[in-house]
Amino acid sequence: MVKIYFGADSGYSVHKLEKDLKETLSQEEYQSIIKFDGYKDLTTSVIEDCSSISLFGDKKIVVFSNCYFLSNASNRKAPFTDAQQDNYKPLINFFNDPSPDADLYMVVDGELKKSGPLYQALQDASEVFLVECKLPSEEDYYMLANQFAKNENKTIDNDACKLLISRCKVIPSNTYGGKSVDYLTFMNSLNKLMIYTSHITTEDVKELIYCPLEDNVFEIITHLMNKDTKKAIRTYKDIRTLGVEPLGVIPALASKFRDNALAKYLIEMSYNNNQIADELSKATGKNVKPGAIYYRRKELEKITYSSLIKILAELAEIEKNIKLYQDDADTRLEVFFSTFVKNYLKEY
Repeated sequence: MVKIYFGADSGYSVHKLEKDLKETLSQEEYQSIIKFDGYKDLTTSVIEDCSSISLFGDKKIVVFSNCYFLSNASNRKAPFTDAQQDNYKPLINFFNDPSPDADLYMVVDGELKKSGPLYQALQDASEVFLVECKLPSEEDYYMLANQFAKNENKTIDNDACKLLISRCKVIPSNTYGGKSVDYLTFMNSLNKLMIYTSHITTEDVKELIYCPLEDNVFEIITHLMNKDTKKAIRTYKDIRTLGVEPLGVIPALASKFRDNALAKYLIEMSYNNNQIADELSKATGKNVKPGAIYYRRKELEKITYSSLIKILAELAEIEKNIKLYQDDADTRLEVFFSTFVKNYLKEY
């Protein structure tokens, strides 16, 4: 038998496999699992092991993780050539005729690639089973956090759990049109909090769990657009306290303002929300929902397309002066924040 686990969050796919194995195998069988890693081991080695007779006479349980060759992710560099993998012929043959002496469990590093000879072999094989590991909902993570805390004789506030979930959103999700929680990040963060205290509050999460830079930059821009300069500067200083360099903040700011400039241009060209969402999705590589454009329109009423272009030019100038003339980065950015309302929102 061959079972293939796949999903957007490979960490959660591994968790799902581990959970299923623990529920179906005895303790002795679980401890005897043979493990391979797709980034280190050839598929030919895995199939050779699956096809060999067990020295102890028991059925082998083989787990093959990081099966990048079954993934639709195009940004991963393959550690082996197709020739080194013998063009996956042994694996395809095993799909068609698996050994009765071994069960092979495979974890795909991402979503399943639905094309090519390997996928066709999966479709044709009668003893290959696909397990889609759909991303857990936020409600699932609330339950997971509370159950985990209960098992440790500890507690977590709902507001703290909500903040923790927001700080662990790093995986693009077509389901929610933005980002979803990364399972391993969430569990590692939860473990960190559990070690620190027996009652987790929002202050604990703020203190111990890093807030993604993109979220912080979005917060800065929101404060600026709402003419709240003090909060914008405070958020920037919080980022710096966490060790983020100014030259890391500038490109993130430019990226957000560039998206806003494109959106403003499309609005002025009388594009509807669906058209704007489609164009932004193409430009950013993110799944922008039409419903989000309504709020983008409201925010961008406060600024002109010309002002957005000037902002991009100023950020480029700040970056150049920091790199070429050793300008003080913090001072230049804080001046940019302090004069933003006057320079770019003064007509409103």
